[in-house]
Amino acid sequence: ARRAGSAACCTRGRSPTVVWRMLPPPLPTTLDASIAAGLVKQHGRLQPLDERQAVLCDASIERVQPSWRPALDAALAEWLALPKEVTGLSLIAVYARGSIVRGLALEGISDVDTLGFATVSHSDADSELKAWQSRGSERARRMRSAYPFCSGLEMRLVCVPERSSLGGWLRGDAAAPASLADTQLRALDAFRLASQAVCLHGSDLVPRLPPPVPRPRLVLEQSADLARASRAVAALAVQGSSDKALAVARWAAKRALRAGMELAAADYGAFSRDLLPCHRAISAVLGQPAGSRSLLVLQLACMPEEEVARQGGGEAVAARLIHAAGRLAQACDTYHLARHFSQPLLAFEQLPETPPLPPALLSAAASFAVAPAATSSATAPSGFESVQAALSEERGLGGLPSFRKPSRNFLGTFSEPLGTFSEPSRNLLGTFSEP
Repeated sequence: ARRAGSAACCTRGRSPTVVWRMLPPPLPTTLDASIAAGLVKQHGRLQPLDERQAVLCDASIERVQPSWRPALDAALAEWLALPKEVTGLSLIAVYARGSIVRGLALEGISDVDTLGFATVSHSDADSELKAWQSRGSERARRMRSAYPFCSGLEMRLVCVPERSSLGGWLRGDAAAPASLADTQLRALDAFRLASQAVCLHGSDLVPRLPPPVPRPRLVLEQSADLARASRAVAALAVQGSSDKALAVARWAAKRALRAGMELAAADYGAFSRDLLPCHRAISAVLGQPAGSRSLLVLQLACMPEEEVARQGGGEAVAARLIHAAGRLAQACDTYHLARHFSQPLLAFEQLPETPPLPPALLSAAASFAVAPAATSSATAPSGFESVQAALSEERGLGGLPSFRKPSRNFLGTFSEPLGTFSEPSRNLLGTFSEP
């Protein structure tokens, strides 16, 4: 017990009570050992980058495994029934994406992942759309019943008003804008659409999308993702839903590994959303400690059910996974900041010139600058405030201002014109290179 457990002691009166809790078995410390132990599957494929650093799409109908083709057809039939359920809806296109169309589907793990695009002209279609979306779990049950090897059905709908700018773009109107804003591209999930999806129905939108160049996207959302996942796992643990808690934690783990892949892709020369290639890219490019943290996230996210039981059950593994994903996110943040924000200025000529003040303000500033020291009764010209009068009330030892009111001191400190700086700033590196 001394080797395998930990003790918690609580005192009730004079009699201490010791409760022993068994520690989980240790996990392998290398990827090869993890694969040999069956914790991680040798699964996944890299997608190379082209000369533009864009991901080359490796999805096609021909890659779909024969046993999965009927499930894909059943999902498309669900989409084709949608216009009959929502008044005024026009189905523009339907896509399948992910492991099935990349030929990497795993029985019992993969689901049919689809994405549909539509426009709607009827003003009262919201209630009908909500009713359709509420039947999503029913559609997933039908899919699992008909195809037990399939873990479920995802049907994500992007539906916009017919007369909106995005609606015009989806329809291919000549008057629609040729390019889309970043918010519109995110709404379309344009990166995944262009990098690992196949059009099953309608007009193919991908040729009109920008090339899928991996950029730090998920890394910017990790903090919010982990906070949301942590709250959900805690709530589900209280309800006794350990399986659902583990599913949420695995979602957060996948996001953390894929965020690291986004950072590593350019230097690694390839991209993937598959978890094993993500870990290998993180280890190769981000180095330590990201590599070891990534391995732990990979092990906890991919371990089979019997190993989950050995590690203390779904609730315990979910808690460990959220913590491990958080530590990996910290390593990714550190690399991201060091890579993009730690370079000092080479010369102050790199900064844009400050625009000149309008002549009226310039003359007012000159007359105010030669005025006697301001007092509490001084009147500042239009456009200025009496900084010296404000600061005189906050003087500390040695005539220096105390910092009880930062906003006033900031104005007092930075309102003087800068002198000539011939040397590059060395403070930027020290300020921004720390995690």
